[in-house]
Amino acid sequence: MFIYCVLFSFPREKACSVEIPDFELLDVEEFSPFDINAEEDYPSSKSPPKIPPIIHQTWRDTAVSSKVAILVRSWSTFHPTWQYMFWTDHAARCLVRDKHNNLLPTYDGYIENIRRSDAIRYIIVYEYGGVYADMDMESLRSLDPIIRKYSCILAQEPYEHSIMEGNFENLAINAFMACAKKHPFMKLAIKRLVDFSHFWNVLDSTGPHFLTFIYRVYLSQSNITNSDKKDRVMKESAKGIDLLPFIICKSMELKLYDRITVNLMIGPLV
Repeated sequence: MFIYCVLFSFPREKACSVEIPDFELLDVEEFSPFDINAEEDYPSSKSPPKIPPIIHQTWRDTAVSSKVAILVRSWSTFHPTWQYMFWTDHAARCLVRDKHNNLLPTYDGYIENIRRSDAIRYIIVYEYGGVYADMDMESLRSLDPIIRKYSCILAQEPYEHSIMEGNFENLAINAFMACAKKHPFMKLAIKRLVDFSHFWNVLDSTGPHFLTFIYRVYLSQSNITNSDKKDRVMKESAKGIDLLPFIICKSMELKLYDRITVNLMIGPLV
C-alpha cells in the first residue's frame, strides 16, 4: 500500500501526522565502500532502516504538468509502501514558521524563490527524515537497500561541473538527498543558512556550493584529511554521511527539462 500525503495550499490546510520510528545513526568501527556485486553488501530486508521510508518533493502549488507527473509517479511505482509528502510553497513556509521561526525573516527575505526551495529541503529532511528528490527526477528502482545501509546520503555533481564552478574537489548536489531524522549534518546546514544569505549567487547562498561547504565543515570537525583517503572514507561513514560518486546517476536530455535517472548503488541501468 502506497501512503500518499499531500500538503495542499488551501486556506484550511491541515498538516498530516507522520509516525516515524526511532533510528540510530551509522556507527561502525570499520567501513568499506558499498559493492553492488558483493552479496554481503545487500542489507537484509529485515534490517531496520537508518533513513525513514518517506519521499519528499516540493512545488509552488498542487498544479503539476503531465510531463512532470509521469516522473512523480515513478516514485510510487518503486516505493509502494513508502509515505509520499508533497510540499507546496504555503506548506513549506508554515513548516519554517512552526519549527524554525528564527529563520523566517531570512526565508521570507530571499530575493529568489529558488533560494527558498533550496532552504526548505534541508529543513524538511531534518525534521522528518527521508528522501528528497527534485520534481524532474525519475526513480528507476527501489531505494530500500540504501536506506538500510546509510544514515545520510549526498550525491555529487559531474566532475566537469566541480571544475568549471570553482575547482572543487567534490561538489555536492542538493537535487537528491537522503537522511535520517534530526541528523547533525542537516542541523549544521540549517544553522548556517543565515550566515550565507547575503551571497548574491544562489549556488553560494543555498545551493550546491553552500552544501559542499557545509559538508567540508562537517568533516573537519573530526580532523579528516584528504591525504588519507581510506581513513577519510571510514570516518565519513562513522559520522553518518556518505558522498556518493556521480557515476551512480545517469543523466539524459528530455525536451523542455533535464531528467535525472537515479541509480543509487542498486545496480546498472537496464
